[in-house]
Order: sequence, then structure tokens, then C-alpha cells
Amino acid sequence: MALIPGYEYDIFISYVHADNESETFGEDGWIDQFYKYLDTKLNKHSKDIKIWWDSKNLDRSEVFDNSIAEAIDKSAIMICLYSRLYPQSDYCLKELDHFYTKANKEEVGLIVGNRSRIIPVFMSNIPHSNWLDKLSGTSGFPFHDNNDYGDPLKNTSPEFSAQMIQLRNALVKIFEDFPKEITQVKKPIPITQEKDKGFTIYLSEVNDSMFDRREGIIADLKGKGYNITVADTSFTDVETHEKATTHAIENSQLAVHILGDFPGRKIPGESVARFIQSQAEIGLKLKTPQLIWVSRDIDFNNLENEQHREFLKGLKDGTLSTKKYEFVRGNEGELAMLIDEYAKQLQERLSQKMEENKATNGTAIKVLLDTHTDDFKQAFNLKKILNEYNVDLIFNPEDGDPQENIKSLYSNISEAKKFIFLYGNETHKDWVDIRVKNTLKKLMDYDRYGQDIFIYVTPPEKSTDAIKVAQNPMVKLVDQSHSSHLDGASLEAFLNDLKSENQ
Repeated sequence: MALIPGYEYDIFISYVHADNESETFGEDGWIDQFYKYLDTKLNKHSKDIKIWWDSKNLDRSEVFDNSIAEAIDKSAIMICLYSRLYPQSDYCLKELDHFYTKANKEEVGLIVGNRSRIIPVFMSNIPHSNWLDKLSGTSGFPFHDNNDYGDPLKNTSPEFSAQMIQLRNALVKIFEDFPKEITQVKKPIPITQEKDKGFTIYLSEVNDSMFDRREGIIADLKGKGYNITVADTSFTDVETHEKATTHAIENSQLAVHILGDFPGRKIPGESVARFIQSQAEIGLKLKTPQLIWVSRDIDFNNLENEQHREFLKGLKDGTLSTKKYEFVRGNEGELAMLIDEYAKQLQERLSQKMEENKATNGTAIKVLLDTHTDDFKQAFNLKKILNEYNVDLIFNPEDGDPQENIKSLYSNISEAKKFIFLYGNETHKDWVDIRVKNTLKKLMDYDRYGQDIFIYVTPPEKSTDAIKVAQNPMVKLVDQSHSSHLDGASLEAFLNDLKSENQ
């Protein structure tokens, strides 16, 4: 077993065999030398680290070898020894594609901590704009000299040793960030949520008389392929309940509140607040579509609990919230069918809107996405989402030499039509200010006015008032700091904003 739990190999090395041909008789090829030095460095960290590579340099056929695919499937990390020959090798491209696909399907995902599990090691001086798409969200390591072409560093050079230490440190950090085997029972999250991809429905708490009915509805909807998030009442305070309920509803495509003639249980320690009513009130503050159902047999005027009576009347009359929601009075036996039909309508509506967003007259929106390396994971996730909707992103992660980063930013400004600066880590507020100001200045130098800049704010939740540059009329704030999930409504609004500025 490897050091990383669940894998047979910690690292898979992908390379072009021609790059391992030695220029000096009797000397190991560059790949052989790289492997030996890397293996030695890592073994000083742990003897359990295992590296897979094709040490026999066998000729590969055009058919992707099953043994190679199996080795990739059993590997936690891929190192691509990226030369000018690498993107010309069909076999290497198949290796990269296979790892990229399998890593995205795994529970841990492609990004661990703030680094991609695909690590490019550059044997030549290759511009960022010429990297393969699957490497565009990664931070690479230059193992070449500083001439224009960039020849591979000799293993006897201090530069080679310095880069090997940097690579070793990055790998060790990824090893540490990988999920460990569970050795103790953790406190469960007080929300039962199925995280499979698909349409997720949140079902609120119900009073005792409706509990069995709700269980039947859950079974019915699961049978139709829906994911179900079920509210729970094992909370000890209002704050915890609100945070967990907000998280559950925001990560659903539809929230359903089933209300009866009794208000249900009070939240512990509260004299008035109750689970059922609080969950409906929380839902009405969020963007997720809400379906509120009340039995048609209930006579509001005869309800004993005055607060519950006024709450139901307010929902019926639409006086409790300015948010649009679906209020239905019906029979219990038709409730599962009603939820299914409403969910299908939402899916069809969302699908139509997304298709409209994708069809930008056949022309992709050229957008620069600029991010600090500490926020790399969140930027990479945003990049994946926007790429699906014909947004052609120029990914510009800040890394290494500040002067080179500014040069890269200025170079990419000439290509992009609009700009997204990601603000995640709260300590990078000043970094965002500086990057946006530099971009504004450069746009003015180019006489390019009226091209909007977006500051995309990600979790943790934070105040946006401190972002001084956001006061500029050319700058727009997209505040998603309250949720790691970009829901359909927020995505639609963001895409529409991008598209409208493109026309």
C-alpha cells in the first residue's frame, strides 16, 4: 500500500520516452535522473511513498494499454513531465485524460487543499498560454534553464536541487491534505443529505401526524431519481439550526415545506421559535425555489395556536415575504405527485435558461479569471462551471515572482473582454485591490472604457464594504461568500450579467 490511504501508488509519472534519451553515452536519461532524485527526496519523508513509472521505456502502441490504465486508477497524484513533445504524444494525452476523468469522479475530487492532483514539471520554457487545457488550473514547476528555449536543468545544478525541494514540499503538502482513514467517530452533521449529482429536494420538518406521510413521499421521490435532503430537529440552539438549514436549502434545487394544523416542536431553549415555522422563514430568505403545502381540510380560523394561525394566513396572502413562492392547498395523497410535477417544471425551466446562456450567438465570452494561489481551489471550481456555458476563461493564477505575475496579467488583459478577480481568503483583500487597480489603469492606457470588472467573493462569509476598489463604477461585486454552492438562480444571474456586457 502507498502512503495515501486507498491507493496502491502515491504518484504516477507520465512522460514521453524520447525525452529520456541521453545525450551522453553511458549516462542515465533525464527522466531516469529525475525519478531517482525525486524518489530519494520523498523517501526521506516516508519509506511508504510509492511511485509508478514505466522504467523499462517500452515502446507503446497506439492502443492505450490496460496495465497503464490500471496503474493510473491506483494512483493518487500524476506528475506530467511536460516537454514540447508531450502535447504531441497521443499516448501521453490519453494518460492525462484518463487520470483527469478518474480523479474528478473520485470523492476527494481533482483538487486537494489548494493544489491540483495533476502536477506539471516543465522541461522546457513553455508559455502558460500553450499549456494543455487540463493543466490550465495547475501550478507547475520549472525544471529548465532561463534561456528562451529552456533546456532541462542538469541534475548537478543548484537550480535543479532547489526545484526538487520545492516539488517535494508541494507533494508532501498534498499527502497531508488527502483525507485520512477515520480513526474516531466524529460528531454527525445534523442534516441528512444525499450528495449525488442530480436534482435535490429539501423536505422540511413536519408535525407528528404527517411524519409517516413524509416518509412515504421520500421513498416515492427517491424512486423517481431525486436526491433528498431531510431537515432534522436534533439541534440544541437557534443559531446551529439556522446555519444547518440554510446550508441544506442552498444546496438544493427545491425546498418543500409541509405545514399542518399544529405548529410542531419548539427549538430547545426558545419560548416561541419552532422548527417547522423557522425552516419556512429561512427558506423564504434564500434564492432556492420554495413550495409551501397546506392541507385543504384545515380551517385557519379554527386553529388554537394564534401564532401558527397568523403565520399560515400570512403565507396564503403573501404578506410575510416579497419572495415569490408556490403556495398550494391540497390532499395528502396527491402531495408526492405535486412535488414531482413542480420539480419537473423547475428542471425544464432551468434547462431552457441554461441553453440560452450557452448559445451566445456561437461566440465564446473571453474572460480573464485572476486568483491568488491560496484561493486556487475555489477559482478552479468556478472555471469548471463557467466553461460549461461557453465562457472562454483565461486562467491567471498568481504564483511565484510578483513582477512576472504583473507581466502575465498585463499580457492577458489584451486578450480578455471582461475580468473576474476571485476574493476568497480574507487576508487577500489588499491583493484584490491592487490587482483590480492595475487592471483599471491598464484598460485606461488602452482607451478601453466601460469593460466591467467582477470581484467574485467566495466563502468564508465576509463583509464586502472593505473592498475599496469596489466603489469604482466599472467594478461589480458578485457576493457568494455565504455559500460554497452556486445555485441555479445565482449562476443564471451571473451568466446574464456576463452576456449582457458581451453584446
